[in-house]
Amino acid sequence: MKLYPDSKVYIFCPGNVHTGGPESLHQLASQLISFGVQAYMVYGQLGDNPFNLKDPVHDNYKKYHVPYTFDLEDSARNVRILPETLTTELYTGKNLRRVVWWMSVNNYLKNIKNLFENFLKSPFFRPIPKFFTFFNEGANVEHWFKSEYARQFLEFNGLSANELHPVESYVSQTFLSRAAHVDLSAKKNIVAFNPKKGFEITRHLIELAPDIEWRPIYGMTSEQVQELLASAKIYIDLGTHPGKDRLPREATLSGCVVITGRQGAAANDVDYNIPAEFKFDERTTPPPQVIEKIREVFENFSEAHAAQKSFREKELNARKNFAAQVADAFEINWSPLPGVAFPQTVSGKIFLLAKKFSASKKFSGGFIVDDVVARANISDKFILREQNRNFFNFGIGFAEVITRDDAKFLYQEGRIKKFALLEPTDDELAALKNFYEANAADIIIDEP
Repeated sequence: MKLYPDSKVYIFCPGNVHTGGPESLHQLASQLISFGVQAYMVYGQLGDNPFNLKDPVHDNYKKYHVPYTFDLEDSARNVRILPETLTTELYTGKNLRRVVWWMSVNNYLKNIKNLFENFLKSPFFRPIPKFFTFFNEGANVEHWFKSEYARQFLEFNGLSANELHPVESYVSQTFLSRAAHVDLSAKKNIVAFNPKKGFEITRHLIELAPDIEWRPIYGMTSEQVQELLASAKIYIDLGTHPGKDRLPREATLSGCVVITGRQGAAANDVDYNIPAEFKFDERTTPPPQVIEKIREVFENFSEAHAAQKSFREKELNARKNFAAQVADAFEINWSPLPGVAFPQTVSGKIFLLAKKFSASKKFSGGFIVDDVVARANISDKFILREQNRNFFNFGIGFAEVITRDDAKFLYQEGRIKKFALLEPTDDELAALKNFYEANAADIIIDEP
């Protein structure tokens, strides 16, 4: 599906929800923007804000700095992208091209089941809204798959190879940056697990081995999750694996040995390319056999960790592969202009520097880094406040004002490619390099 320089891409997403799927959707929007594409999030149902929220962007995704809209331009040059749980929105609008991004096969099937049950129970029963059925009205829809499990499902339902594109997501670069400093020698005999995934089986294991330290991942911040995974030797997930779940991938990047069942995406050796000895069929494997494997990993952690090297390397390369897959899916063959950030805060000289860089047409929209202005609820002739974001008016354009933390995140993600400074002091340069871990080649020093 080819994008054009004036194409707009609308990415549908649940509003104010924090799970793996919405994060992938925001990653996609951010990647498209870095390619120079006009990309927008569309939260909730088409045409309004059903959540009645002043801000539908979850706090965890504000750092991506992606615009949203509820008004779609119904043009054949534009594209709507929907996760498999929002396929009822496929048929609103006549001209927009359509993409379904399959992140969770199981969630799609559950959604369809709930739709039927809700309409059948309703005293005001009427024909169910259209939803994707793989044939007839499903024609002219392109499909992306996030996992081999989803690809097999789509192929089984009659879709041909030329209708399918792999677009896998990746673990946040912030997480990856911190995980790179994990000390394997400091890991403890801890088994981390997600109580929302296969807990009935895991609970039985806990009862069988109460001497083992079992640590649930629940009610934690992302930093706390990372701290736990950095200290644990094992992450176990005996759930349904409706797609390539985030936690097993974060676990392997944190140096954990990952143990899974054989359901869903864990059943194949592409999505979770770990040796068979670390996968157990929950329906037939005696629980004591799983406990025995856990104790074996505790005793021979280095060998078990080395055996999962391929899984870790695949996730280490996921960010680069994601960008290539998105570019291929949309036939993007142009070179994007690098994003630039001005880290010397809002001032007269930054006004001039931003104006100069914008006029050069060598860089895409810039960011001004200023914690105070970024967080302020103000609007005047210099600051435009829109969608709870502040934009600095420098005469011939606007530059968004963001915090240092968000600038670091966008640099790690690749949205910001360069830092531009005007006559920086030695202290300013040192602070920039230390905080952002910026390469010298990414720093532009401009003279008046």
